[in-house]
Amino acid sequence: ALPISPALTGLAEEFISSARIDNLASCFIGLDSFLDSKPAGSKLFVAFDHEEVGSRSHVGAQSAFLANTLARLCPAPEDRMRAIAQSILVSADNAHGIHPNYADRMDPQHAPRINSGPVIKSNNNQSYATNARTGAFLSECFSQAKVPAQRFVVRTDLACGSTVGPIVAAQLGVDTVDVGIPQWAMHSCRETMGAEDAFALSRALGVFYSTIAGREA
Repeated sequence: ALPISPALTGLAEEFISSARIDNLASCFIGLDSFLDSKPAGSKLFVAFDHEEVGSRSHVGAQSAFLANTLARLCPAPEDRMRAIAQSILVSADNAHGIHPNYADRMDPQHAPRINSGPVIKSNNNQSYATNARTGAFLSECFSQAKVPAQRFVVRTDLACGSTVGPIVAAQLGVDTVDVGIPQWAMHSCRETMGAEDAFALSRALGVFYSTIAGREA
């Protein structure tokens, strides 16, 4: 059978529907904004494999790949630790958007809406690595990019998913913020996200890469 082709859907073509939106969307947006950002400063774009099966592989977030790469880029341990201490990691992974048929599955105050902006995700059990400082920093990037940002905290009586953010944050000791585009039908053969949200996240990450470069991270 032929793979399902991505398509613009909705009455005003306001949705993008495709397989594997989670998380090829973030990979494309992250790389695109990275390549378009200012060349000054030290910054990285990293895409890991095997996130959906736990990240425990030789190329997953639990591998030594990123730590080894940083060691080769910055061989002096003291300089490398100082660079990490001045850095912020953005972990980009799609978020669950509120579905009109299942609105009761979300807290009314934390129910991301499609085409209302990317979502900054927080969790006190550290399933997401966002803290007050990193969340505020990324919020300022959204503000400078003039795009909306939403906040998400999972309902306390439900289990919370996770991302590569807490894994890399724990391994490197780097300040981290989790963000993602809201979508419907995650992990289905026809996932759906908002067309406007993709452009919004790209603009916000463009500001982030330009701003973090100024910190010489």
